[in-house]
Amino acid sequence: MKNINYKLLFVICLAIFSGCKSKEILTVAPPSVVQTSNDHINQVLQAQPSFITANATKLRMDITLNNKQFASDGACKIYRDSVIQLSIQPFMGIELLRLELTPEAVYLFDKTGSNKYYHLVYEQLTDFTGVPLTFYDFQALICNQLFALGSKNSEDLNKITAEYSNKSLILNYKTNNILQVTNFSGKAIKKVEITDENRTFNFAADYSDFEKTDDVVAPKVINIKFKSKKNTVSLNFGINKIEFNKSMRIMLTNPLRYKATEWDALPDNPLF
Repeated sequence: MKNINYKLLFVICLAIFSGCKSKEILTVAPPSVVQTSNDHINQVLQAQPSFITANATKLRMDITLNNKQFASDGACKIYRDSVIQLSIQPFMGIELLRLELTPEAVYLFDKTGSNKYYHLVYEQLTDFTGVPLTFYDFQALICNQLFALGSKNSEDLNKITAEYSNKSLILNYKTNNILQVTNFSGKAIKKVEITDENRTFNFAADYSDFEKTDDVVAPKVINIKFKSKKNTVSLNFGINKIEFNKSMRIMLTNPLRYKATEWDALPDNPLF
């Protein structure tokens, strides 16, 4: 399949910030030298943002893909462990694209009038890239939370090793061909970096401008950079308004109202 890295990059881009007959979901001190890795992990888990729902009604995104630039407003709703729904609204709040991630699959809906949708399961992403991506990886990445790449539960967190470097806690997680490094300092995850053993790609997420909202301390700025042999993508996302743990409604889009389209055709979409 062609442009494999491009498609992964685009999915990650949208995933960070993105009717119909629908389905509804309603919400209802510095470590000591004797600490073990588990102690360090618990320290990070206790400090990271923790919530059931998040509703970011005002987002700003600036995306650069090689020499192409794209800027848009947007919105994002998250119901933990169930769905992430992201909306791209480049013109006066008009939604042109909607991305929906569930634990089973990724859906991208083109709402410009073409009535197309793109569908991909995580196993396909793993086959394409060799990286064991899951819904929970994307969720943790967006939510500034600790994760072990490819894990569907918290058991693999025990495989993370910890060490100190320049007053920062460095958490390392290794698989057969991937190294994931998480930098924790100042009571927050400040950076996550993922590389493969051959260093054919590098992915890094930086978090800054932390602010307390509804008793949740979370970053308001997320900067992403992805480098491969063929592409470089820079993403700057700003969260201007967000609520946590408030009642909200997520309307899942009905794919039957759209025409299924292969992901191979995505780069040819006029929007990109």
